Amino acid sequence: MPCDPGKSLRAAVSLIAVTAGALQPPIRAAEPPLTVIHQAPRKPGPGKPPLLVLLHGFGANEKDLLPMAARLDPRLAIASFRAPYQIREGAYSWMNGNSEDELEKARRTVIECIDQVAAATGADRSRVYLAGFSQGAMLTLAIALTEPQQIAGAAVLSGRLAAAVRERHAPADQLRGVPILVTHGTEDPQIPVRSARDIRQTLKPLGVKLEYHEFDSGHYISDFNVGVLDGWLRQQLKRD
Repeated sequence: MPCDPGKSLRAAVSLIAVTAGALQPPIRAAEPPLTVIHQAPRKPGPGKPPLLVLLHGFGANEKDLLPMAARLDPRLAIASFRAPYQIREGAYSWMNGNSEDELEKARRTVIECIDQVAAATGADRSRVYLAGFSQGAMLTLAIALTEPQQIAGAAVLSGRLAAAVRERHAPADQLRGVPILVTHGTEDPQIPVRSARDIRQTLKPLGVKLEYHEFDSGHYISDFNVGVLDGWLRQQLKRD
């Protein structure tokens, strides 16, 4: 599995840097690599930059969510991860099946790679925000609810709550105040909006700092949704 925590970064992740729209040579990686596209902050602030990690949906890749990066807070460094399982050319999945073990492997892979990418790029590990769409949103929520100390906040875009996480989340005292954004399209034919409403009901007694939005849209990230995500991220950075 990619990002073996016992190995160095160069043996774990293929990191592609994006600066002024140009691709720089990747950090060399041994097999099997987890490819990550990294974009430095467009307007760096003082100190180490906060990092936004993007997790794409089933059948997409690390390029899928990058277009919205230009509309997000320019102080953020961006790291877009490619899932490890190839379905077909250019299409990937975070899990090889829907078992609890597969979800656990996916969680560990993402967390380990966050550690290594933050170290390699000089990002502030204490200010890592996770945003996922569809399958990536399910994984984002799983990480937020099981190991909230690993991230500074989570944006769950058109996702659902994995059954394995529903009763096995972290204690409420660890989840209290954790910022979580949940957005969903009311016309989503792939993951119906009832999944988002279920997330909302599950999170209420856990004491997380929940922001919830429904949009008149399908299974995609609308322009309005990007604007809400940007506003939520800016609110988090104000508190840092």
